[in-house]
Amino acid sequence: MYSVGIDIGSTTIKCVVIDENGKILFKSYERHEAKQGEKLLNLLFEIEKRFGKKFSLFMTGSGATIFSNILDVKFIQEVNAVSIAVEHYEADTRTVIELGGQDAKMIFWQEVKGKKRKITTMNDKCAGGTGATIDRIVSKLKIPVKKAVDVKYDPSKVYPVAAKCGVFAETDITGLQKCGVEPDSLLISLFDAIVLQNLTVLTRGYTVAPKVLLLGGPNTFFKGLQEAWRYHIENLWKEKSIPYSEKSVVIPENSQIFAALGAAIYGLKEPCIYNGTESLLSFLSKGEDELKRKTGVVGLLKNKEELEEFKKEVFRFSSRSVEYTSFSSEKIDVFIGIDGGSTSTKVVLIDKEKRVVEKAYTLSSGNPITDVKRLFKEIRERLKKKGIEVSVRGVGVTGYAKEMIKEIVSADVAVVETVAHTISALSFFNDIDVIVDVGGQDIKVIFMSNNTVKDFKLNTQCSAGNGYFLQTTAERFGFSVEEYADVAFRAKYVPDFNFGCAVFLEQDIVDFQRLGWEPHEIMAGLAKVLPKNIWLYVVQEPNLRKFGKRFLLQGGTQRNLAAVKAQYDFIKERVPDAEIFVHPLTGEAGAFGAAVEAMKTEKTVFPGFDVVENMEIDVKSDESTRCTFCSNRCVRTFIYFKNKLYIIAPCEKGSVETIDELKEKINELKEIKNKYPNMQEISAQLCFKEPTVDLISNKLSGITVGMPRVLNFYSIAPFFYGYFKSLGAKVIFSPYTTEEMIKKDLVGGAIDPCFPSKIALAHVVNLIRKKPDIIFFPKILTLQKMIPDSEDSKACPTVSGTPMVVKAALTKERNVFAEKGIKFVSPIIHFHDLDYLEFEMFETFREFGISKEENSKAVRGGLLALNKYYNTLKSMGKEILDRAEQEGKIVILALGRPYHNDPGINHGITGELQKKGYPIISVDSLPENRNISLSSVYKKSYSENTNRKLWAALYAASCPNMAVLDFSSFRCGPDAPTYRLIEKIMEESGTPYFTFHEIDENKPSGAIKIRVETIDYFLRQYEKNLLNSSRR
Repeated sequence: MYSVGIDIGSTTIKCVVIDENGKILFKSYERHEAKQGEKLLNLLFEIEKRFGKKFSLFMTGSGATIFSNILDVKFIQEVNAVSIAVEHYEADTRTVIELGGQDAKMIFWQEVKGKKRKITTMNDKCAGGTGATIDRIVSKLKIPVKKAVDVKYDPSKVYPVAAKCGVFAETDITGLQKCGVEPDSLLISLFDAIVLQNLTVLTRGYTVAPKVLLLGGPNTFFKGLQEAWRYHIENLWKEKSIPYSEKSVVIPENSQIFAALGAAIYGLKEPCIYNGTESLLSFLSKGEDELKRKTGVVGLLKNKEELEEFKKEVFRFSSRSVEYTSFSSEKIDVFIGIDGGSTSTKVVLIDKEKRVVEKAYTLSSGNPITDVKRLFKEIRERLKKKGIEVSVRGVGVTGYAKEMIKEIVSADVAVVETVAHTISALSFFNDIDVIVDVGGQDIKVIFMSNNTVKDFKLNTQCSAGNGYFLQTTAERFGFSVEEYADVAFRAKYVPDFNFGCAVFLEQDIVDFQRLGWEPHEIMAGLAKVLPKNIWLYVVQEPNLRKFGKRFLLQGGTQRNLAAVKAQYDFIKERVPDAEIFVHPLTGEAGAFGAAVEAMKTEKTVFPGFDVVENMEIDVKSDESTRCTFCSNRCVRTFIYFKNKLYIIAPCEKGSVETIDELKEKINELKEIKNKYPNMQEISAQLCFKEPTVDLISNKLSGITVGMPRVLNFYSIAPFFYGYFKSLGAKVIFSPYTTEEMIKKDLVGGAIDPCFPSKIALAHVVNLIRKKPDIIFFPKILTLQKMIPDSEDSKACPTVSGTPMVVKAALTKERNVFAEKGIKFVSPIIHFHDLDYLEFEMFETFREFGISKEENSKAVRGGLLALNKYYNTLKSMGKEILDRAEQEGKIVILALGRPYHNDPGINHGITGELQKKGYPIISVDSLPENRNISLSSVYKKSYSENTNRKLWAALYAASCPNMAVLDFSSFRCGPDAPTYRLIEKIMEESGTPYFTFHEIDENKPSGAIKIRVETIDYFLRQYEKNLLNSSRR
């Protein structure tokens, strides 16, 4: 009897038919394009036609559970299916790495007492969507699939891209793309990031040992991904002294269908008779509709009349009403606005009356320079056809690519997107309460009062990419974005999506496809979840009434009528008397705002349409452009034009070409730092500075103690430094977190917690290379109690447990510490009780012959060093606050945990604001001279760092010239309950409040820049109002 294995995945359906000997008689691999049931039915018909109806059928894969029940056949979990196929066909395999559309998994085979043991690991929900992410980014980069699969991996062309989740990856890719980085380099960077992420996290501390099989669609078809695996595995094995050869990492025959193959092999041992297609036919004809009515929600439209009524209300202004229609033979003075957005490029020409003379819009080709040149040509030809002659008086740019476009076209002004969209809105509407701007990548919600910006919300990394997600989903289903609304409006019932990030939505799509939801219904469901993402995920406020009743919708995504209708319904349900408008230039709103800003130009430097169109531009990104100004050696992109050079680099050091230019930059930065101190940076430096303490004993003389520069060491390192120094030991620390450290040392992690905890492994690996005698990494359970009326001073449990995780990762298969002759010391430490602290330190180091008295004096010496550190910080903080109050200037409070002082964790965000002229104060540098009661706002005050954050928020609320920048790491459990509480404190006091939540190892430079520029714009207005009110 034949055995059939079918694997229904998130994007593809795979099938294998084998005979009794395991010989493959038939195989297929195809995309199901959201029609899993129909594809399965056709596949079964094909098998029946070829082999008859007598065969055994087993099913596997994320989409197979429902269909195995319908067909009454057995389901086998896909990890087991893959394992069976590997053990049958590739029995000498030690490691399997399989990537699918949604899931990534690793399987390890180890010898334990002569028997083979199998260990499996899988990605978590946040890290899902590997294959789907590659698909979306290939589409975004406009690389033909046939070319994408042949792109070769080149480590010299790698840019920093996150692969923890697809949304983070797309955010990074978008920023780099708009800087002119070549598509091939971006795809290579994505492959590199995927490999590093999986080697870092998915291994869970196990060694990727030869022979390694690469399985799954992405590993099978993308040569660059295969090469990235080989490159990094070879480097990993060099460190572990494992020999490498080409045969060590293999892509076996049929690598894309191993799960289906395993299911078929299993069927040989335990037959499961196939009963035909009748039950599946019945489900597809009747069962699906019944299921949809029970589980779905009503679609976007009841009838055509509702659509017409809705359009009449929201489109009270049409784009025609703002066009310039009265032309004469004279030249028209015009101002040009260019918006180089994340997914599209827009150009608008306006006259002195702010009437539109001409406009153009295009989805991005992947190169913003090419887009602008094409749109300029299109506009020039249209003007010529109409017989219009124009004289350009000013050019403004905005959007992700604004800096580069400004250089290329010699624009007069560059304006941050948030500001451009606000200017645009106010040019058409008075007394708007809320501007909702939804672009391809970003969501901006701007709250207005008396035609001025009162507050704003920008999406975090996790809530980015909503607009582009709608576009790519439609394209995946075979529809253009222009067809989206017509298709979505056909749905009577739609699946009820949970609001959240695009990765979760992608996973929901897979689940809904499995239940039989059609593409048009899924598209309507995604449109309906958009307003939930805006208001419940980004703004995090269900009570829309509190913001007013006049709402303006704009941004490229609002060109999609289905998205507009969903938002209209959502707002009207909560604010029945709401007035909702759609901007007359929905997609071009940012470009229009940039053009209006350009009207302030006295004399333009724009060279003319012809010059820009015919400009020869050469882009270079290879080893010759690599930066050598620091150890990171980042890849840079050089753009040559008009005998000029424009450099795209990850940091300011790399933005110059010569050492003299670099010295000039450094001197400029020193002046700024002296004028506007950054206590977040200063705290991080002083904390690890060698303290002055008395030498108590030489019992630790000749011993080097290494400590990782991580976690709560950022608040208590002076104590341990002082303790060890007073006993004669030499103390060393790992460096600050860097990108190089992440790539080189963060391999083989046992878990994937918040980044500050995860990076601890890399710091300890770095210390091992320095060969200290002791690595001291205590499990700190409590901290010093700084807030008198708090309940307790416990440390975060994830932070407390991190030393154990690090130890497990480095001793799981072999004891790295023992091999290097290093003693790993990790006692439990309580800082809330100084007597107990003294006892714990004595118990830990008594084996070195230290007496109780010597230990007691060393503890006192450490505490003196710690107190001196805090006194210094608070003295400096008081000086900064006093000066700012006298000058009427704004001070920014970096509201974070101590380890957010690490520049590799905070991504230099406060440094960017410091450069704009704002002094930065940290939580620990706030003077303790205010009578603030924590218990008045927070009863469950058990976590010390949470208590300090809340106390600092209350402090800021009492200072009119203080703004707050709230830092929180991705997956920070203790911070999550405080988000709304801190926001409420800020709202009630009117304190400017901005968040950088979900900070992770990736640095989305483009998104950070937008937020920093927006914050700067808002604070300039706030500071101006503050100064005016103080003079009254």
